[in-house]
Parts: sequence; C-alpha cells; structure tokens
Amino acid sequence: MNSDYLVGTVLENRYEILEMIGSGGMATVYKAKCRVLNRFVAIKVLKDSLKYDADVVKRFNAESRAAAGLSHPNIVQVYDVSEADGLDYIVMEYVEGVTLKDYIKSRGALSWEEACDIAVQIGKALECAHKNHIIHKDIKPHNVIVKRDGMIKVADFGIAQAVTTETRVAGNSNLGSVHYVSPEQGRGGYTDERSDIYSLGVVFYEMLTGTLPFDGENAVAIALMKLEKEPQDCRIVNPSIPDSVGKIVMKAISKEQYARYQTATEMIEDIEAVSKISTHEEKTPADDERFETRRIGLKRIEERKIMRKKKGDKQKKLLIILGAVILAFAAFFAAGSMLSGTAQLYKVPDVVGKTEEEAEILLTEEAKMKVTVEREKSDEVEKGIVIRQNIEADRMVKQNRKITIWVSAGEEDEEDGNKEKEKKDENEVSVPRLTNMPLEKAEALLEEAELEYEITYKESNSVDAGNVMSQYPTSGETVKAGDTVKLVVSSGEEKATVPNLSGYTKEKAESALISAGLSIGTVTEAENAAAKGTVTEQSQPADTKVSRGTKVNITVSKGLPKKNFTVSIPDDSPDVVNVKVVANGKTIHDRDHAKTEDVSIDVQAHSGTTVKVDVYID
Repeated sequence: MNSDYLVGTVLENRYEILEMIGSGGMATVYKAKCRVLNRFVAIKVLKDSLKYDADVVKRFNAESRAAAGLSHPNIVQVYDVSEADGLDYIVMEYVEGVTLKDYIKSRGALSWEEACDIAVQIGKALECAHKNHIIHKDIKPHNVIVKRDGMIKVADFGIAQAVTTETRVAGNSNLGSVHYVSPEQGRGGYTDERSDIYSLGVVFYEMLTGTLPFDGENAVAIALMKLEKEPQDCRIVNPSIPDSVGKIVMKAISKEQYARYQTATEMIEDIEAVSKISTHEEKTPADDERFETRRIGLKRIEERKIMRKKKGDKQKKLLIILGAVILAFAAFFAAGSMLSGTAQLYKVPDVVGKTEEEAEILLTEEAKMKVTVEREKSDEVEKGIVIRQNIEADRMVKQNRKITIWVSAGEEDEEDGNKEKEKKDENEVSVPRLTNMPLEKAEALLEEAELEYEITYKESNSVDAGNVMSQYPTSGETVKAGDTVKLVVSSGEEKATVPNLSGYTKEKAESALISAGLSIGTVTEAENAAAKGTVTEQSQPADTKVSRGTKVNITVSKGLPKKNFTVSIPDDSPDVVNVKVVANGKTIHDRDHAKTEDVSIDVQAHSGTTVKVDVYID
C-alpha cells in the first residue's frame, strides 16, 4: 500500500479510511472509522520514504508508545501503534476543531486574557509530558487544536522526537517549524524541556501580537536571527499587553536556556497569577462572545476547585490518620531493608531476535538474572536466535530472578529442509544477519549471497565505528539475487559542534558550550583591545566537530592599561581652541576647549609598548 493513497481501504480489517485530513514531510493523516468500537479516529501513517530506515521506524514506534502512556485533557490521546500491510501507523483520538494557526489567522491578535488561557492549557500538556520524560520538540500552533468549546488539544507528542534526524531544519522545507524551534535546536545543540518552553513562548507571542518574534526569507536566515539578535519586545508590537504578561513571554523566549523558565509548572504559575490579578480590574461589558464563553468556563473551573476543596477538608482528618499509619509501615519496612539489604530492581531487556550469546550477556550482566535456555525447532527463525522469553521486556525484577528463553534449534527436519531448499527458486536468497557486524564482513556476506548494497553513515554512541547499525530488508527475509540491501553504518561517536564564542562574556560562553553539549575549560585573562570581559580566543575553532563533553579553553580580554597626560593650552591662545590628539596615527580626541581648561587625555596601549602621541591646538 502507498501511504499517500489509502482512502477507501481498510487497515487490519478494522479501520476504514474515509478521507485525508493532512499531510507533511513525515506522515499522512487520515480520518477513519473504527469498526470495532464504532467511533471516528485519526490515523497518522509514516511516509513510505522513511519506512526503510530501520532506526527511524524503531524510534517512531518506541516514542509513539511512550506518548500513548500520556493521559491528559489537553493532549490528543494515542490509542494504538501498529504495523500492517507494510505501513507503520498510529491511531489517535479524532478531534474536531481548527488549528491554533488558523484560529490566529482568522481573528488576528487575541485578547491577552484568551492568550493566557490557551498558553496555560498548552503548558499543562507540556507539564504532563515532561514529568513523563517526553519532550515534544515541535510545539507550534499547527500542532495545537482549538475545539468548539474552547478546549485546547496538543498533538504529536513523541513523534517529533522519533524522527529528529529526518526533520532537522534546512532551507525552506520546514519553514513552519523553524519559527518556533529554540536557538539550541537550530544549531543542533543539546535540547531539553526548556526547548519546549521557548516554543510555547513564541506561540504565546504570536497569539498576543499576530506576528512572530523573528521572520525571514528562509529557514537559515531565521535560525541565524535567533542566534545573533534579540527579539522585539511584544509590548512594543502591541502596547495593550500588560507588562506582567509581556515579561512572561520575553522570559520564555530568552536566547539562553538558563534564562528561561526552567519548568512548564513555573510558567503556568506565573500566567495564572497574572490572570488572578486581572480578575480584580474593572472591565468593559463583555460584547465579545469568545471572551464571555471563556469567562463562564473559568467560573465553572473555579466552582469545581471549591467543591474539591470542601471534599478535601472532609478527608483531611482521615488522611492525617492514614499518613501516620503509612509512616509506621514505612519505618517498619525501612528497618527491614537496613537488616536485609535494599532490594535493587533491574529492567528486563528485550532479547527476542538476538543470538543466544548476546541474550545471555544482556540478561546476566544488565539485569542480573539467572538464565535457562530451552531449544525449539523452527522453520521461521534462524538457528541460534532467541524466539521468545517468558518474562516480558521492560518489566522491573529483583536480582537473580529466573528467566527462560527459547532458542531456535533450526528447521524441523534437516533432510526435509534441504529438500525444501532445492525446490526454491534458484534466484531466491535469504538476507544474512548483519547488525553489529564490521562492514567488511557484512560486505563479504552480501557478495557471497549475490546481493547489492547501499551504505549510509550515521553517528552513534552505542555502536562501534565501522559496524552495521541497521539493515533493510532484515535478516531472514527472502529476496531475489541482485536485490539491494540498505545498510546504516556507524561513523563513530556523536559529535558536538563548537560554537563561535568571540565577543561573548564568560557566562554567555559557558551557557553556549553547555547548550552544545560541551563544557568550559580554563579561563585566561589577557590584554586586548576588545571590550573588557569578552572572549577573544578559544582553544577549539568554531564550527569544528569534537567529542561531546570536551572542555573548551577561552581567553577573556581584560582591556588595555591606560596612560594619562594633560594638554596645557598656551596663554596667548584664543578663548576657545580645538584640541586634536593622535596616538600612533589614530585620532583619539578631537574637541573644542576653553583656553583656561586643562585637557586630560587617556591613551590605551599594551604593556611595554611605545605610543607616539601628536597634539594639535587649532
């Protein structure tokens, strides 16, 4: 099936594809009807061009499953992650409404009250995700849906992370996203929860002003603006924005990560505090229908809070009693732990598809488990490869927990198997297992199997340089002789790009290095004509690739020492004269002075050097 032409088809005999509702560089989105639960759903299908990258598909599925664990009123719910008919797709909650981008386009700048309300809802979605260690990385109004009742829904959690290597900003291909991504994302630096906060700040700015902090002809120009310029204050663009609201926005879009809100919770609290203050201010009659709807909605929220508080007061005494009991039990078990030793838990690795040797190493060394191996004949799984395990992956277990793995003993009957092979088309070959294998050995196996191959190199911190990271088709698949196998090969550890620190203060340089995955080394002061306290030299040249964590030494200007002398104006001069001072051929003073005035001149020069000074009077 082609991921771009699915209307009228049925996936897994369950999801009837009704219409296409969106398409991007990564996926196509369809509206579908679930025949089992009789409800509408949205299905996001990974583009065909990406499904051959095993690493992308693996992370697409892993991150999407992680996002499926998020449950929050302001997050589009992920129901299922599946693969069928050669398609990788996600089944999600179908939300009727418009994107926040279209909402802003149709209405222009929103009232600051409405913008605050929407920003809080987006912030709460981020708060939930960040507490579950998921960073969105692509917050923009295009990914925010405004429902008819005013509820906000944020989409695509986890998916932006899953295909970072494919969605890196370049040219005009991602012009919609580049306006909202943080400066550290634009330069390929270290990203964390504060990167999402920056993006929310840009969305907040756009809601309040109807414009963006930075705009340009292409993605590169916009990314450079973010690194080199400060955004115009939103209160200048729209003077009706209260100062307290403007400060929140400008803090959120600070260029440096340390200067922003450190958590979504902090930002939410500030916005809600501003909103509470505003409720005591006098307002004009609510002739705006949207504002009135939101006012009623907020009132209901406050009523629910009051009800919860009353219920909480009734339960407080009971909770105190229960708390005492819990503390007693905690003390009992803590004492028991001190006597018997704390029981450490280990995560069970997924060893299905690995060799017996690999599986035993993973289970015994990483999970500290005791392994029992059972042999099982199989026509489908290559001999020596794990077929299944009796404790599911990712489960937490205590040390020395027993686990059984079933390893393929090969085909059901070797003689019958040989006969079956003879029956096969002579042009059919089985793709060998190549992952974690040196490229030279992989090439030899492919040539022996009469298969062509294409190689793509990619940085990796987990796979040794020169070893195969992933392959497509995967091992064991039957293909025709002469077919091409795509290999992704490790080019070595993931490198960091050294930023240009020239002109930065020590603090700003350190922040830039940390954002790039590096650290500051020795800081030396030296005489220099550059502004005092700014970086003049760095041990690693800008834009070079180095190992992450590398220390970069810097030299900071301490300015030049000053020499002072006084120019005395002759008594027979006019009442006002022009005094011009030239130091080593450069004019450093040229002003009119009264005859009675003593003219004091400062000359800067490196220690131990001679400066020729010429003084001209009229």
